[in-house]
Amino acid sequence: MPAKKRRSTSKRTNRSEGRLGRWIKRLSLLALLGVLVLAGYMVWLDMQLRERLDSRQYQLPARVFARPLVLQEGMVMRPDELEAEFAALNYKKVASVDEPGQWQRDGMEYLVWRRDFIHADKRESAAKVHFRLRNDELSGLRDENGAAIKAFRLDAAPIGTLLGGGDDRTPVRIEEIPPLLGATLIAVEDQDFAHHFGVSPRGIARAMVANFKAGGVVQGGSTITQQLVKNIFFDHKPSLWRKFNEALMAILMEIHYDKAYILQEYINEVWLGQQGSRAIYGFGLAAEFYFHKPLSQLEPHQIALLVGLAKGASYYNPWRHPERALERRNTVLDVMQEQGLISAEDLARLKKKPLEVATVGAAAQNPYPAFTERLLEELRPYYSVEELRTAGLRVYTTLAPSVQQLAEDAISDGAAKLEKDRGIKADSLQGATVILENHSGNVLAMVGDRRPHYPGFNRALEARRQIGSLIKPAVYLTALERAHEYNLGTLIDDAPIREVSEDGQVWMPANFNNRSHGQVPLYVALSRSYNQATARLGLDLGIENVRQTIRRLGVQASLPRVPSLFLGAVELTPYEVAGMYQTMANGGEHVEPRTLLAVSDAEGAQVQRFRPKTNRGVDEVPIYLLRYGLEQVMREGTGKSAYRRLPNSVPFAGKTGTTNNYRDSWFAGFSPGVTAVVWLGRDDNERTSLTGATGALSIWTEIMRQLPHRHGRIQAPRGVEWKPINEKGEYMDPRYCQGGREVPISNESRLQTDPRCERRGWFRNWFDRDDENVAPREDMTPGWGIDPEQQRRERQQQERERQLREQLNREEQSVPQEPQQFPPQQRIPQTEAERLQRLEESGRLQEQRYLEEERRAQEERRQLEQQMQEQERRRGAPVEDAQPWPPQGEDDQWP
Repeated sequence: MPAKKRRSTSKRTNRSEGRLGRWIKRLSLLALLGVLVLAGYMVWLDMQLRERLDSRQYQLPARVFARPLVLQEGMVMRPDELEAEFAALNYKKVASVDEPGQWQRDGMEYLVWRRDFIHADKRESAAKVHFRLRNDELSGLRDENGAAIKAFRLDAAPIGTLLGGGDDRTPVRIEEIPPLLGATLIAVEDQDFAHHFGVSPRGIARAMVANFKAGGVVQGGSTITQQLVKNIFFDHKPSLWRKFNEALMAILMEIHYDKAYILQEYINEVWLGQQGSRAIYGFGLAAEFYFHKPLSQLEPHQIALLVGLAKGASYYNPWRHPERALERRNTVLDVMQEQGLISAEDLARLKKKPLEVATVGAAAQNPYPAFTERLLEELRPYYSVEELRTAGLRVYTTLAPSVQQLAEDAISDGAAKLEKDRGIKADSLQGATVILENHSGNVLAMVGDRRPHYPGFNRALEARRQIGSLIKPAVYLTALERAHEYNLGTLIDDAPIREVSEDGQVWMPANFNNRSHGQVPLYVALSRSYNQATARLGLDLGIENVRQTIRRLGVQASLPRVPSLFLGAVELTPYEVAGMYQTMANGGEHVEPRTLLAVSDAEGAQVQRFRPKTNRGVDEVPIYLLRYGLEQVMREGTGKSAYRRLPNSVPFAGKTGTTNNYRDSWFAGFSPGVTAVVWLGRDDNERTSLTGATGALSIWTEIMRQLPHRHGRIQAPRGVEWKPINEKGEYMDPRYCQGGREVPISNESRLQTDPRCERRGWFRNWFDRDDENVAPREDMTPGWGIDPEQQRRERQQQERERQLREQLNREEQSVPQEPQQFPPQQRIPQTEAERLQRLEESGRLQEQRYLEEERRAQEERRQLEQQMQEQERRRGAPVEDAQPWPPQGEDDQWP
């Protein structure tokens, strides 16, 4: 019995051991299969990981930079303008500079430490410069070693990105990361970062304890490596499967990449803010976004804020929730002190500092929408939208931040002030302005809305409105190009005019005050903006000739072939008007306005530069005469109120413009350096009650008042001399009489002499012309009725005239002199009747002598003119007849 029991027990034991063995085998097989599956899965994950990271390229939108300020010896610069440029660069004023991006001032002495920057032509390292700014002139430019230099270029201010939306970042390399930032991130986010293999059991345990004590999730156990994996490969929805994959890929990442690379990628990948559709990734862009500084120049309390935002950039948004952000920053500062990164004294000092973030508007992705719209138009022929959105291009522009700021303020504040002072409905006025540099055509500033940062309808580029009297300079320029017919003193009849078109329509323009002024000098008709005189002059010149002049001034818009064109019945944008007046300001050379200077790749290589497009539209002689007329607009005409606030020594020139029913208020004008155009009106095209002088001129004046300008009269070109004329446009020869008004006159013009100034007889006055201080004809600017052949013929004519004068002088000297006859003595009249009779006889004798002298002079003139006509016939037609200006039969050079 006992034996049977033992056998049965042994059998049961064997069966149990067999089942256990089978289970162990099955489990072993399952474990092996699981390991194989896991290994295969990890191999697949590893392939995904390495393929993604090794071929990874950031998609970066094009970054836009303002023009860099170049400090030059002798340049004109106001202190407030200079400091506005520093503000745009976010340079900090300090008592003593100790790092790039700072400046100090001691009286008129400045010391500036620029930042390292990649320009379109080369990279310039950080450097210091000393200079003096006295009486708005820069002098004493010296480098940090005290050596005199001629120029010093600052870095360019970033002014936004193009075609934004989606992810945006400024990638940085590990060597560019401040050591304090890396140490702070490790102290706050992953203290075991240097020791774990991607997953930190200690960190997980610590987080579990903290969450258990708090009764909720207050701390995560993810390492920096796991967070990087999550940011690159997964969304932010919590799940166990995501956590499992994070752990596996973190381990694989640690196998293939070193700690420095992982930390670098985390710093570039972490989400730190949102601006509309634009996501702010990485500490490099966050430093610019929140503080307008490069990452390398952040102070410890600023680094603490950015590290704190990594926990939740939306929850700790420093603009929406400044108290939360300040508390979070201080918590990070506590951790920094606990880990020995800062001292206790530093902790106390840094906690007292405010957040110091930039304003919300200053951090806008596109703070200058009007300017950016034009910039995109210039970029589109060369770059696709995809390249501008993803290739990380660096776009260098012409925008001057200080000028842009004052233009924005002038439009916004000026429109509001006009509404208040003149009883106009609030917020009904709109405005636009364009400011150009005269010699280069660079757009320094552009505003398309009285709310400058609103990306809506851009009136500077898209608002086509009638320009009124702004077109009149083109009419007068057409006349002044005909120097043999017109000069600034030529009388123009400002009388009522009636023009009937072919279809029977009657055009009867009237002056602003419905008064006529009779015969007025040309410059007066321009400066007082007389409509009747301008219309009459335009009709005498011809519509087509005036249209050609407008084309040569740079206007490509449609121009009507109607007489009302002379008074501004043409629609242009402020941008087009600015280009037209830039040609006048630049001596007749049109430079197409531009916003784009150069484009490079993200590293500053492969640069494409864009040269200005220039065209000599008008000769500089008539343009200089026109400039004088436009200066008189400012001195004594419709723009004279501006000089109440402008320096009298600067030769400003410009023109007011007002359209029918006061719908549009315009002013376009220029100084020696810049051209500015201002428009005011309503979007519904209703009445504004503003003329050009009462509306746009006030804003234009405020802009010009704050800009630096060169003082003194503009140098006249060769071929121009200043002469005094009377109110009839006659020359008042200063050798024989005093008075008159000095105006510039082309050497091609033939002035009639005031009879009161003819003291030497007609023969001498015919030949003796005062040629002192007149440029030789060989040196005058060619192209305006002058060519080498004409010059040769004129020299021959002068030689013939000289020979003729000598011959006539010899003939006069050879005529025998009659002995002087004395009349017989006459009895002295005794009565009043005799005295009256004697006076009458004397008067008759003087009249007879005068008539005899006049007949003799006329006969001599006739003979001399016949001789000259015969000489002219033998030589052939003069240049003015053979090659008239403008050339006949030529097609319009503009489309």
